[in-house]
Amino acid sequence: MKDNEKLLEGVKVVELATFIAAPSCTKALADWGADVVKVEAPFGDSARYAGANFKMPILEEENPLFETVNSNKRSVSINLKSEEGKKVFFKLLDKADVLVTNMRTKALKKLGLCYEQLCEKYPNIIFAQILGYGEKGPDKDKPGFDYTAYYARSGIMGTLMEKDTSPINPAAGFGDHQAGMYLASGVCAALYKKLRTGKGEKVTVSLFHTGVYGMSLMIASSKYGNNWPVSRKAPNSPCLNCYKCKDDKWIQIAIIEYDKYISKLSKMIERPDIADNEKFNTSKAVKNNIAELVSILEEQFKKKTLSEWKEIFTKGDIPFEKVQVWEDVAEDEQAWANDYLYKIQYENGNSGVLVNTPVKFKKMGLPEFNRAPKLGENTEEVLKDLGISNENIKNMKEKKVIK
Repeated sequence: MKDNEKLLEGVKVVELATFIAAPSCTKALADWGADVVKVEAPFGDSARYAGANFKMPILEEENPLFETVNSNKRSVSINLKSEEGKKVFFKLLDKADVLVTNMRTKALKKLGLCYEQLCEKYPNIIFAQILGYGEKGPDKDKPGFDYTAYYARSGIMGTLMEKDTSPINPAAGFGDHQAGMYLASGVCAALYKKLRTGKGEKVTVSLFHTGVYGMSLMIASSKYGNNWPVSRKAPNSPCLNCYKCKDDKWIQIAIIEYDKYISKLSKMIERPDIADNEKFNTSKAVKNNIAELVSILEEQFKKKTLSEWKEIFTKGDIPFEKVQVWEDVAEDEQAWANDYLYKIQYENGNSGVLVNTPVKFKKMGLPEFNRAPKLGENTEEVLKDLGISNENIKNMKEKKVIK
């Protein structure tokens, strides 16, 4: 293998998916070198139009939401409700290593495409599916989005909020991207099994489980009285909290070893008396006086700007961070230095900022960028690769089997 060779070079992936979660999985696989063919209905993936909900353009030549999870893929548009369309799809599966879908099992069964229907004919295929709530239980057929299955059901939305206020406003795609990366890791493990045995596998990830997994420490702690939501006025520790600075910007500090660092912190915020006060000088003592110490810290943090605190805490090697918004992240020097972000020039001349896949490889380097395909853009090319003649392609176009 050459140093810059893609890790998944030669792996063929068929994507039958919409929205964010499953396409973010195949986006990662494509970035790592897999040939991903995105199969879309004649009206296209709903993600092509969803960006309007978040003030983004949904133009054919500028569609940042769709671009985020679909670059480096090829698109074919097939009517799977037609027998001819289904035959084309099966031809794709004949050459595929992986099928990735977010369709619910009931819908797949109607099309003859659920795992049980495919595994006999394709014993070597890896069937990877994003689910809302899992394969079993009363809600296995319930529709799920990250707003509902991930945020609301998992305990994220009801706990990560300021006590006695409204639940958080979910950030679209947050849970989807996590579930997609989990599925990508499962696909890679299954590819390793296939390499050893020649046999396929079924890989599933649910949005609900993804959220629950992210909350695993907190779910375990809830059995011991760590019940949320809590107020930042009375957190578990005053040193695991955020405070407003003089310039109205917020700073988050994260001192986990309270007893070890309280004296150092006290001097840095110009209140050395805190470390000598029996109410605050140990983690055991402060538990009964948290609200009082939070109030003291609030007053101290208001005396300096964020940049002043940044200089003090950086010099003192104290874990802290500015509480950023998305606009800050898009200009974050550290993010750009590590290629977390990249600039894109759209076909209409506008430019934007997108985010790279989070797993990096030294020898392979950064993934190349090829814009997301237009609806059905590669249909003829892919069908010709399958050995389908020009005449058959023309006939299927006329019958609206393909677009």
